[in-house]
Amino acid sequence: MLRCLSVHFENAPLRVREKYAFPPQVRRELYARLKELGGGLLLVTCNRTELYCFCSEEAARTLLFGAAGAEAPLFCAEGGAARERLFLLAAGLCSMLVGEDEILHQLKNAYAEAQAAGATKGADSLFQAAIACGRRVRAETKLSEYACSVATLAANEVTRFTRGHGRVLLVGGSGMVGGAALRNLLSAGHTVAATERTHAFGASAAGAETIAYAERYAALDRADAVVSCTASPHVVFEAEKVRRAIRTARERLFLDLAVPPDIDPAVGRIAGCRLKNIDDFRAEAEENNAKKRAAAERARGVVAACLDEYAAGEAARLHAALVRKDGALCALKKRDPAAFAAEMRARFGEGR
Repeated sequence: MLRCLSVHFENAPLRVREKYAFPPQVRRELYARLKELGGGLLLVTCNRTELYCFCSEEAARTLLFGAAGAEAPLFCAEGGAARERLFLLAAGLCSMLVGEDEILHQLKNAYAEAQAAGATKGADSLFQAAIACGRRVRAETKLSEYACSVATLAANEVTRFTRGHGRVLLVGGSGMVGGAALRNLLSAGHTVAATERTHAFGASAAGAETIAYAERYAALDRADAVVSCTASPHVVFEAEKVRRAIRTARERLFLDLAVPPDIDPAVGRIAGCRLKNIDDFRAEAEENNAKKRAAAERARGVVAACLDEYAAGEAARLHAALVRKDGALCALKKRDPAAFAAEMRARFGEGR
C-alpha cells in the first residue's frame, strides 16, 4: 500500500525543514535503503520533503528521522489518501503558492532520480499518472493564469524595497529558483550581478553581470539587495564577514530563498540590513492564492477525474482476465471509471 510522509511549510517551520533538506549524497543513501523496503520516491524542495513509499509507517519514519538526525511532525496518509496527496501535489494544490509550476518540474526531477536509483519498480504508472495529472490541470484550468513563484515574490519585494530599479546581488545555485529569480529581477528592470554558479542560466547572455562566487562579499557594498538561493548545506553569507564588507551606510535587503538557509540569521541584526527568509512570504502567498480560488476548485475536479481514471486503469490491468470475461464490468469501465474503480475496490481491496 502506498504511504506518504511529509514535512512541509504548513506543519514545520524552516528550522525543522532545513534538517530534512537532504543533499544528493544523502538521497542516494536513502534510495539504497528504500529499495530494500519496496521502493518509492523522495521529493525535496525548499518548502517540503515528502516520501512516497510502500513500507510500514514505522519503517518510513525510521528512515526519515535517521537521515535528518531529528524527529519532526509528519503529515501521514496511506492508500487512496496518499495517491490523492500525490496528484494534488503535482497539480500545485498543496503549494504555498497555489498553482505554481515549479512543483511539477521538481516532481519530474524527483521521479527521474528515483528511477535512476531503481526505486520505482512496480510504481512507474502511479508516478507517471500523477505527472500527467499535473499537466492536465494546467492545460484545462486557469490555475497558472496568475503565474507566480517564490522567485516572483522575491523580485516584487526587491522592487518595493528599492522603490523602482535597484542593484541586486544574486547568489544562485544549480536549481530552478536561481534561474527564475534572475529572469524576474531582470524583467523588473533591476541591475543584477550574478555569481558564476548562476551562469548555467545564461546570466551574462540574459543581461546580468557575472562575478566569481568568491567575490560575493566584495560585491555587497554596491548592492541594494541580495537574493541567495543555493543548495549549500551551510551558510554562504556569514554575519561578521557581511559586517566587514559593508562600507557604505544605507538600507539593504537580504532575501534568503534557500533551505537550509544561505544567510546567517545574525545578518538581520546588522544596522541597515533587513533579512527575510522563505517563510516570511506567507502573507503574499495567501493574497496570490485568493485570486485562484475558483480555478483551484475546478482543478480539484480534474484531479478527482484523474484519480478515478488511474484507479480504473490499474484495476483493469491487474484483473484483465476477469474484466474481459465480464461484459457488465467492461461496460461500466467505459461508462463510469469512478464507479468501476469503486466496484473493483469492493471486490479486491485497495491495491498498491
